[in-house]
Amino acid sequence: MTETFFSQPGELRRLVEFSALLNSSFDIQTVLTRAMDYVEGLLGAEASSIFQVDQVRGDLFFRLVRGEKADQLREMRLNFGEGIAGAVALSEEPLLISDTSRDPRFCRRFDNSSGFATRSVLCAPLKSRDRLVGVMEVLNKRDPRGFDEQDRDVLLLVGNLIGTALENARLYGRLQERLSATMEELETAQAKLLRARRLAALGKLAQGVAHEVRNPVAIIGGFLRRLGKRPPPHALAQTEVELMTSQVQKLERMVGEIEAFARLGEPAKRPVHLLDLVEEVLALQEPALRRQQIRVQRDFPPAVPTVPADPDLLRVALGHLLENAREAMPAGGLLQIALSLEPQRVHLAIKDTGMGVAPADLSHVFDPFFSSKPQGTGMGLTVVHQIIANHLGEVQLESTPGQGVTVHLWLPRSTPGD
Repeated sequence: MTETFFSQPGELRRLVEFSALLNSSFDIQTVLTRAMDYVEGLLGAEASSIFQVDQVRGDLFFRLVRGEKADQLREMRLNFGEGIAGAVALSEEPLLISDTSRDPRFCRRFDNSSGFATRSVLCAPLKSRDRLVGVMEVLNKRDPRGFDEQDRDVLLLVGNLIGTALENARLYGRLQERLSATMEELETAQAKLLRARRLAALGKLAQGVAHEVRNPVAIIGGFLRRLGKRPPPHALAQTEVELMTSQVQKLERMVGEIEAFARLGEPAKRPVHLLDLVEEVLALQEPALRRQQIRVQRDFPPAVPTVPADPDLLRVALGHLLENAREAMPAGGLLQIALSLEPQRVHLAIKDTGMGVAPADLSHVFDPFFSSKPQGTGMGLTVVHQIIANHLGEVQLESTPGQGVTVHLWLPRSTPGD
């Protein structure tokens, strides 16, 4: 009967145009809007709706619905076998219902929500490569004679075109998502590579700079310290000497940390008990923590697997992090240290209750020489980042101004070959 219908003047041309229109876009909403417009015009229907199969939940949801109550309907779902659309999804065969009031399969909850009065329904499966991807309903033919078998066959044919277009659009959407995820991964990898190259170049430069700067700074520092022990000619001179001394001391610390950074190489890994290492570094900080009235709260699992690491380098990294946390709480506070286990990694979180880091500074905290502290050298977190990266781990810092800082470390768990 479809042959008779499409042999009518202009109908075959309209079908060809419709097929081309469907495949002219991969945007699902655009494709389905065109489909509904075409089918409603083709069959002289008052309304239509398209359900899509949820491949995860195994039911049907409104892929496209129009009208004043569209938002309410969009949240509603149908199980396979429920209502006319659910019956078609279950049997994968079209249905023609001339009078919904006499068909027990008709589900009235959609009419109750939308206020629409459905008198007759023509429903067909939407398939792609013999696989059900959705269902289309056409409601209330304007012609008093109602839907007939020719309409059913036409909708079945058109449904195959719509099903293929719907599946193509879905696959295109998934491809776009995968492409976006891949691009993000590439950008992240590129950023890490650039950072590694920049830090490697900085390390070479730092060796030369530190070597050239250390001797003059040491001489100036020694001179100023001797000068500070002598009676100054007046108070202003003493203040200036103290100021210069503090600045030289900062330079000496910076030179020391630059040299330490430049010496960072490949870690000499062996199985290390991270929990023991944390307790060891905490013990070194304990006197200062007591003086500052900082309480320590531990949250450790009963058993922690080893990590393949260089214990000396990890001591340096943990020392920097605990010192930063302590310095963030000069008037006391709470230092929280938590260890947790993931399938392939060990997670260490160190949280203070200091003033936190400004949002604008968060993206720079691991940059060399960046520091928000007056006496900071800006190399501590750079050293931490490089040490953890050399251990194939990850470090992140999160902060809310006024609520402290949490530093997250992830290190790979030991495997039998480590």
